[in-house]
Amino acid sequence: MEQDLEDPPTRTGEPSTLAHQIYSEMEACILDGTWPPETKMSLRKLAKSLDTSMQPVREAVGRLVAASALEMTRGRAIRVPRLTREQADEIWGLRLLLEGEAAARFAARNRPDEARRLYRHTRELREHFRAREINATMRAIMSWNADLTEGAGSPILKEMVMRLRLRYAPFITETLSVDMPDDQEFLQFTLHIQDELVLAIEEGDSAAARHLRCSDLRSFQRYLYTRRGWDR
Repeated sequence: MEQDLEDPPTRTGEPSTLAHQIYSEMEACILDGTWPPETKMSLRKLAKSLDTSMQPVREAVGRLVAASALEMTRGRAIRVPRLTREQADEIWGLRLLLEGEAAARFAARNRPDEARRLYRHTRELREHFRAREINATMRAIMSWNADLTEGAGSPILKEMVMRLRLRYAPFITETLSVDMPDDQEFLQFTLHIQDELVLAIEEGDSAAARHLRCSDLRSFQRYLYTRRGWDR
């Protein structure tokens, strides 16, 4: 592992602006499955791959470490952590609370045009999931979740939900990559639930929206745990 931390030439731009850009690029690598659990690299190699200096990389890495999306290891390296069963259980419990509330608030806002945007993500999810395109599937999942949360109209709730995504995205990527037959019955069920959820939001039915989002999350949790061989 390289430990020479002397900065390479700096790319044009203010450090704070660069740090934000680098953070966004690293965040995307986590969310779309490019960096699955146990991905490890030195800060120097990361800076080189991003064509930037060490300082904005350190700033971006610091934010992701603070969010528990990355871990620092010996030799100035970073690693994507793997969730334990206990951590996965806790994260899914929080998702039920937060995303159920987000769905309910979305419905209460009575914005059917915004709700209908979710159908596009569902179509993409159906296509990519069946083709076993992991990165495209992850992007569809994360876009669906982001638009649902955005629809709640609550910046604080959005911040909490979006932060959790960085913790569970690598877990989903790793689990979907397990070499085993797909469950077409699950796929049909979850896509149907999502369509019903969008309909509930369109109709302004907060109680139904909360229930359907929680049902969707529980179903997905069972599916992922089964793929990992975890008994509920």
